[in-house]
Amino acid sequence: NYSYTELCSRWNMQCQIGGEDLLDFAVQKNESTAISYPRTDVPGGFPVITAGTLGSPVLKAGSEEVEHAKSFRLDYYLRTDSPADDKLSEKWELEALSFMETFESSAINVYYSTSESLDAELAALTPRAIRLYSITFTVLITFSVLSCMMLDNVRSKPWLGMLGVLSAGMAIAASMGLCLYCGVKFNSVVASMPFLALGIGVDDLFVMLAAWRKTHPGHSVEERMGETYADAAVSITITTVTNALAFGIGAITTIPAVRIFCIYTGVAVLFDYLFQITFCGACMVYIGHREKGNRHAVTCKRVPTPDEAKDRSGCFRAMCTGNTMAGVGSDGEYHGSDHAVMVFFRKYFGPFITKWWVKIIVLLIYGAYLGCAIWGCLQVRQGIRLSRLAADDSYVADFYDKQYQHYGEYGPRVAIIITQPLNYWEENTRDQVEELLTKFEDTDFTFGKTLTESWLRDYLEFVDQYSGVIPGLSITNKSSFLSNLQDPFLKNAAFKRYSLDIAFSGDKSTIESSRFFVQTKNIVNSDREQDMMIKMREIADSMSIKTIVYHPSFISFDQYIIILPNTLQNLGIATAAMFVVALVLVPHPVCSLWVTLSIASICTGVVGYMTFWGVNFDNISMINIITCTGFSVDFSAHITYSFVSCEEKNRNSRAVSALYSLGMPILQGALSTILGLSFLSTAPSYILRTFFKTMFIVILLGALHGLIILPVVLTILGPKRDDRRNMDRLRADSKVNTSHPVYEADQYDSREPQRCGIRPYYSPRDMEVTIPLNDTKIYYLLATLPETTL
Repeated sequence: NYSYTELCSRWNMQCQIGGEDLLDFAVQKNESTAISYPRTDVPGGFPVITAGTLGSPVLKAGSEEVEHAKSFRLDYYLRTDSPADDKLSEKWELEALSFMETFESSAINVYYSTSESLDAELAALTPRAIRLYSITFTVLITFSVLSCMMLDNVRSKPWLGMLGVLSAGMAIAASMGLCLYCGVKFNSVVASMPFLALGIGVDDLFVMLAAWRKTHPGHSVEERMGETYADAAVSITITTVTNALAFGIGAITTIPAVRIFCIYTGVAVLFDYLFQITFCGACMVYIGHREKGNRHAVTCKRVPTPDEAKDRSGCFRAMCTGNTMAGVGSDGEYHGSDHAVMVFFRKYFGPFITKWWVKIIVLLIYGAYLGCAIWGCLQVRQGIRLSRLAADDSYVADFYDKQYQHYGEYGPRVAIIITQPLNYWEENTRDQVEELLTKFEDTDFTFGKTLTESWLRDYLEFVDQYSGVIPGLSITNKSSFLSNLQDPFLKNAAFKRYSLDIAFSGDKSTIESSRFFVQTKNIVNSDREQDMMIKMREIADSMSIKTIVYHPSFISFDQYIIILPNTLQNLGIATAAMFVVALVLVPHPVCSLWVTLSIASICTGVVGYMTFWGVNFDNISMINIITCTGFSVDFSAHITYSFVSCEEKNRNSRAVSALYSLGMPILQGALSTILGLSFLSTAPSYILRTFFKTMFIVILLGALHGLIILPVVLTILGPKRDDRRNMDRLRADSKVNTSHPVYEADQYDSREPQRCGIRPYYSPRDMEVTIPLNDTKIYYLLATLPETTL
């Protein structure tokens, strides 16, 4: 029930509405009066800056007279002096928005916004993003289930795929709950965290599943789980440590939005790891027992083997049979029953990229990639428009787009504030102030004196014009200067506004500080905004008079200055940390160096190619560049670790072996992360779409480096195998392990020969690919012999 006049911000007992004086003048003017641009004089003798009110004006030829304009802006100011006023003003804004939503006119188009609109629209993005979560979960569950499926109905693990996504969902919920409980604020950027955490969690599941598939199906579930953890633990730990480090380093940045996102995501990564090795591991145990009992992957009922059901229908054999011992020969030797993708990497892709002519082509393409990436880095654009912070269909986005369109030529009016007391009545002091203003007016970012608001200039002109008319009007000494400034100058209606620009001492005997305004121009993009602010501050710092410059927009412009240094600092710390992690977990210093160089290459590509995709360097892309370091190590370290661990002496064979072991998990992890983020590409928000674009580039480049570039480089510059050290290690590992459980021969029914010789668990091919040394094979060949014979 409050009207605007009851809540308006008043000055001189009148409501302050920006543009109202010009609107009244335009309505009341006749043919003999005109409106000038960018400044005009209205009745009462005081000037009005029309540049901030009239948008895209058309001037009459050879003059500053406005013929017509394409837009007209009005600003309604409300009181916020007390909590009660602030609350009432907020309610009035909401009522005004409700009115404007239903306003229609055949004569004009109205675009509107309030002081709280941008924050409200940012908050509204979160529930809109939540709708995408259900779709993302459904797609990822489907992908995970399909990735865990095989043609064998016993060895398939569809339930594990669902439980893996559930584990990632539990990590997201735990992260949100813990961070909110600890008082970490939630913002709209955090809404994209679940999509990323889902991809990371499912990636770890695929690594564990790949390790399980390489174990001998004749082992007990406990043994297979031990071998799975022994194989997958390093890869999953590398993933967790590097991602947690990347987000931990991002959490020390000075930009709040980036810091909050990194805290939430870093905690989610740690919970992902915890649930992966506990919850998912426990699930794998139960599923392993189901597989051991030759039970169906879906119904968990016992099913016959294909040989036992050879008299049944083809449909029955396809859907209702399976063999947990698939891949085990009659002699008990495990020949493997690989997934089709693993076979593709071992038989086709690996041998293909290790051909000499393919290596040359890959290196040439990589050189072109790196050159384009560096060129893109040099073209990077900084900053983000305010219209892009809201949803695409938001009224706020429309308002800011029109403001950029019609009011870009005239930028913010910057306040020049002198913060120290000066003797303005002294001519020398006035000359110093004039010199200061002239320096600000003579830059490439400002207009000249025409649009500057200076109480001192107008006061001196006032004295010069009326000194012979008004008795005692002079500025020859301190007393006359100060008394005439207060009355008649500031009492005059045309100059009364300057009373807000002069701060007198309590007894009115000195001027403790004062301010002036200069008009900026052609601030059409973020580079100009940043350069203008820096130039203004440089001038202020260079003056002998203590001066500061200010505009509310400087809060946003300041981010442009700190984003690049913060990003470079975080990248430097993260890369150094990743090198240390790689040095500890990858057992070769040269390969640790290649992992680090791979990180640098991927980060360069992300920054360069996001520029080509129309993504600016802002808070959102900064988050993803920080994330880039963690994902870069994921892909590179997996392949490098497998390459170094392989016992093959030939570099090409070791590269093929590494691709066979980890090519499929890397591919699955990349696809799962991209699928998890893909629905952000359709989100009605620049923030979420930018997150998708940069993360898509990160994952794509990371996968290409891990699957193509790094294997090729390792075949050329990778470390050679030290034969002597290898033989020593072979001898050391071949000692009899009398604590190892003896293999039960009756696990292989009547098809297995009944003899004392124990069958090896791994074929030579699996030995070369998966483990440095198959000590169990050597043990079981020797365990039946007397110790003296050994």
